[in-house]
Amino acid sequence: MSSLWAILNGGESSRYGSPKYLAARNGESFLDVAVKRTIEASNAGDKIVVSGGPPLSAAWDVVVDSPHFTGPLAGLLALVQLAMEAKNEVLTIQPIDMPLVHSEHLRFLHDQALHSEGVVVAESQNSKDRHWVLAAVHCSQYLDVAERIESGSFRSVKSVWASCACDFLTLPDEYLVNINYPDQPV
Repeated sequence: MSSLWAILNGGESSRYGSPKYLAARNGESFLDVAVKRTIEASNAGDKIVVSGGPPLSAAWDVVVDSPHFTGPLAGLLALVQLAMEAKNEVLTIQPIDMPLVHSEHLRFLHDQALHSEGVVVAESQNSKDRHWVLAAVHCSQYLDVAERIESGSFRSVKSVWASCACDFLTLPDEYLVNINYPDQPV
């Protein structure tokens, strides 16, 4: 079975002041960095999509966020529904604003979800912070996740995952930097 690899690109980037997918690191946009590492992590036959944000003319599809929700939940619901329809074995999700994550980290998330048949969330090694949007979901969890979001009882991705039986993948803190401001060091 194939997997779905998603880059969460939606949001207004109000704290950042401009679209984060256009922000650059070492001369490459955050979107280009995310796509490159996703291609490295994925297998032939897997699908790569960008969730939310403007339509882009590229080799990947843009998934429109669910109109019934806002923020990352709108993107998550649309991605889970797409993964269910396509019968993807694992959905691996990364936010656009984590440019230091490596392809191996995405692959580790994917593989742990595949073998545990559950939801796997990235966790910082030293701080133990949980990075709720950097996650992978096994197909056996798609319907449950979609129903939880559609119930309207959850206000954030964190609350959805926290209501599931999650596994956590510990990664070095320096790779899990979430960029929210243009002058924030990368």
